Amino acid sequence: MIAHVGEALARFSRIGALISLLGATHALSLILNWFSINYDNVGRSLITGYTFMEPLMLSLSAGAAAGVVGVLSSNLRDISKIRVVTPLVSFTSAGLALLSPLYTYLVKLPSFQNLNYVPETGLFAALFTGIAIAGASVLALIAGLRTKVTQYIGPQARWGPTGAEESFVEIQEPIAEPSLRTVEESFQRPTEVVEPAAPRREERAPLGETQCLICGDIVSGSDSVECKSCGALFHKDCMSVWIDLGNKCPSCGAELRL
Repeated sequence: MIAHVGEALARFSRIGALISLLGATHALSLILNWFSINYDNVGRSLITGYTFMEPLMLSLSAGAAAGVVGVLSSNLRDISKIRVVTPLVSFTSAGLALLSPLYTYLVKLPSFQNLNYVPETGLFAALFTGIAIAGASVLALIAGLRTKVTQYIGPQARWGPTGAEESFVEIQEPIAEPSLRTVEESFQRPTEVVEPAAPRREERAPLGETQCLICGDIVSGSDSVECKSCGALFHKDCMSVWIDLGNKCPSCGAELRL
């Protein structure tokens, strides 16, 4: 999976925040009851997680390591380092979190002879949060192994679908340099000469006939009006429309006096 640097950093930041939350939850499990000890015909006493020094130090160290993961994943901007540091510290936190309840249950309490103890909620909470931190550490490891980072290269990069997600695809097309053969062919190629078209001649009325300057048709004597200033002839219908537009002769520009 190919991802932009910002996207990869955001992914590690989310994983680091999750690990920090799980580490804090694991440390808080110390205040819960981990075991209950039953005495024959005497009573029952509860043992919290911080009663013994070993689980106390292991769980606090696991929570501190998880907090370090959150800080590094949020502030570290070198993707090559964060891909290594985040899984490494995360697995360290998971190992300490799992070792704390297991050591207490399998080593510490059996060292006391003739002691009838029963696991309580706190032990299962510490064990569950340790497993959860280990799972998040696996996610960080997979994200580091399966993420290839590429820098954004302006318009040469585009987004393309890859499976269920959209990944960053880089497109780089090399620019071909002109060869000597290409230059020679360009000189040998015949040059097309385009001659300009002959100017279009305006259609004029035949000799002896007058053309209306408004519509361009021939003006007959019975259907014409004349400008008193220049003597230009127009159709009566054309002139009636022209006067509505402006009382100026289209030939000389003088005020029309018909």
